[in-house]
Order: sequence, then C-alpha cells, then structure tokens
Amino acid sequence: MATFYKPNAGFKRDLLKPGDIFINTSTFKPAHCGIVVDGLDIIHATGKGIVSTDIDLWGNEADVFRPAPVLGKDEAGQVTNIAVEIKASATYGITRAGIKSTFSTHNVGGGTRARLEKYRERLKNDQGVVKHVYCSELVILCYQLAWIAGDAVNEGHRLFINLDGKHTWPSTLRRYLKGNNNWTFLGEYAA
Repeated sequence: MATFYKPNAGFKRDLLKPGDIFINTSTFKPAHCGIVVDGLDIIHATGKGIVSTDIDLWGNEADVFRPAPVLGKDEAGQVTNIAVEIKASATYGITRAGIKSTFSTHNVGGGTRARLEKYRERLKNDQGVVKHVYCSELVILCYQLAWIAGDAVNEGHRLFINLDGKHTWPSTLRRYLKGNNNWTFLGEYAA
C-alpha cells in the first residue's frame, strides 16, 4: 500500500519529523491523534493502552501539523521524551476521554496550572508523569511539559499549547493548531 500526502504534492513520509502531530480526519471528523517520535513511530493513547505505532501502520487519514519554525534537535528531544515517559507510565483514561473532555471547558485555568505543576514535579522525580491519559491530552501535555523554565512550566513559550488537555477533544486541538501562527499545516496523510 502506497503512502501519500495531500494537498502538498511531493510531501514524502521521510520528511516527517519528531514532534509532528497527527490528528485523524477519517472518523468523527477528527477523533484521534498522536505525536511522531524518533524512528517515525507515533505514540498515541488508545483503548488498548498508550502505544507506539509505525507511521505506515497508522491506518487512517490524518492532518499533519508541525511547529514553525521547525523544532531543533534538543527541542524535539524534549517533546518526544515526554511522550515516551507518558507511554511508560500511563494507562488509557476512558473517563477523561468520554466525560471530562465533553462536559468541561478546554480553556487553561487554575486547575490546568495545578495539574501541570504536579506533572512537572513527577517528571522531575521520575515518578511517572500522569496515571491516565487520552490521545489529545497526551499530545497537549508533550508540548506543555517540554517547556520548563526554572521550577515552573513556561506558559509563555511559543509552542506551549494553551488548552486544558484534560478537557480537549482532538477536533478542538485541530482548530487550535490551524489557527495558530506557530504551527504549520503540512497536509493530509493517508496510508
């Protein structure tokens, strides 16, 4: 099965980079997302747990987003290391996905900041970042926790995703990225 990207003719699989975000467009417009890590795997939260899937096995159409300008090697490492740490310690949060993301606001507030500080402290002490997570929350946390200034999460960093991951659907994340000048829509991936 060939891999192609649209609408950017000539955009090739090998041009994907760690830190790129995939958001499905094939079901529920869109319903699932993940983050590209080294080796062109995608880490994403599913009902089977937090898994790493080869890009060629993603299996669904997805919009692909990349930070602009492109992440440097150290920045990409920061973001993808968070994804790997979440994968190692978390389980799929079905309640978060079904209830909390539906009936709460996705705006960043005091609850978001308190959770991020708790997760930052766990990260610093190698305790496992978060216990339960769903797909868009995983992606958002990678871009929030990667930017730590001193002893605090750096909300002013240009790539800090200013959404409450615990209460954000993939479709909301997609709208946020499309409307943010710090992100580039690369095109649609299809396998």
